[in-house]
Amino acid sequence: MTKVLVLGGRFGALTPAYTLKRLVGSKAEIKLINESRFSWLRLDLPHVSIGVKDVDEFKLDLSQALPEKGIEFQEGKVIKIDAKNNEVIYKKPDGSIEEEEYDYVIVGIGAHLGTELIKGWDKYGYSVCEPEFALKLRDRLATFQGGNITIGSGYFYQGHNPRPKVPENLAPFSDAACEGPVFEMSLMLHGYFKKNGMLDKVKMTVYSPGEYLSDLSSDARKAVGEIYKEFGITLIQNFRVREITEHEIIDEKGNRIPSDLSIILPPYTGNPALKNSTPDLVDDAGFIPTDLNMVSIKYDNVYASGDANAITVPKLAYLAVKTGRIAAQHLANRLGVPTKVDKYDPAVVCIADNPLEGYGVAVSDNTMYKGTHSTAVPSPVNSLKKELFVKYFMWSKGDLALEKYFGEW
Repeated sequence: MTKVLVLGGRFGALTPAYTLKRLVGSKAEIKLINESRFSWLRLDLPHVSIGVKDVDEFKLDLSQALPEKGIEFQEGKVIKIDAKNNEVIYKKPDGSIEEEEYDYVIVGIGAHLGTELIKGWDKYGYSVCEPEFALKLRDRLATFQGGNITIGSGYFYQGHNPRPKVPENLAPFSDAACEGPVFEMSLMLHGYFKKNGMLDKVKMTVYSPGEYLSDLSSDARKAVGEIYKEFGITLIQNFRVREITEHEIIDEKGNRIPSDLSIILPPYTGNPALKNSTPDLVDDAGFIPTDLNMVSIKYDNVYASGDANAITVPKLAYLAVKTGRIAAQHLANRLGVPTKVDKYDPAVVCIADNPLEGYGVAVSDNTMYKGTHSTAVPSPVNSLKKELFVKYFMWSKGDLALEKYFGEW
């Protein structure tokens, strides 16, 4: 029987695993390998940081969820992919090293959060990208008495060579991997400090390694600028952070911003496991270049979805789901199940929630890909839409079979 390995435990892995199983049934043996048996819905972690949710509310046990749908689960940290010999090498929880062969592999292990690239991160840095980060920020906010707060993104170490085999406009370049969480946290913190009667005691600065929210149209960026002006938030662009100290952040040119609380979306780099893999599988930054069917340009039995794929810019959940579904559909055809393959039509789609003030900003924008559609709408309905999406994700155990019919999140 054809053996398919799926690597990862978030959108870029769960979507193709579930979709492929639904399409091919018993025609393939599907096995998912993830470093942890648990997976957290990352897009809800900012809510943890301001104390309106707990991490256990959106934790999936993959060792239970996947076998229930006929998918084998293996806990293990992927070390590398030997694409020439069709093997994945990973370390089991007991420390033993396993070499497992595959007929096909779908790589959805995501990018690496390069906190080690920022001096002072361990002592002074805060974020919301992982459960432990969100909990650390929640505890810090609980004791914060006021002062300067900075919120921004680290640099995106994006690959340039070789390029994916797709039209140039579908694989754009960006200084930041994804600034949606930065925008969302700036809204949430305004609501948090307003609720706690501390707005007059804080000064917020938002910064970007390039042009802030460059994945949106100029009109959308202008609208965000007006929100920041109303909130009294300072925006600084082209600030590539290098170091965090107790009371300031410093960029690569030596510029400094006062900061008593430094919140950052860490630099994105290629996953170490991919950098350690067969060299011509990845580009010069450790991401996998593919065609529009998410097939590696070098190895036709390797697929990449989500953040691991070089074409997903920004590194966005919406694109992870899209690429994961296309990979599964294309592979289903190769396994003898006629299946319509979706067209890869990327857009920046997300909701920046502000639950303490009762609204969210829904963004849908394809101008980064030379499209003409751009909306950024604040509404109480958007906060509800995001909450309903989270509930659906948890109810379905990460199987977003109906997502394509929801329209915009």
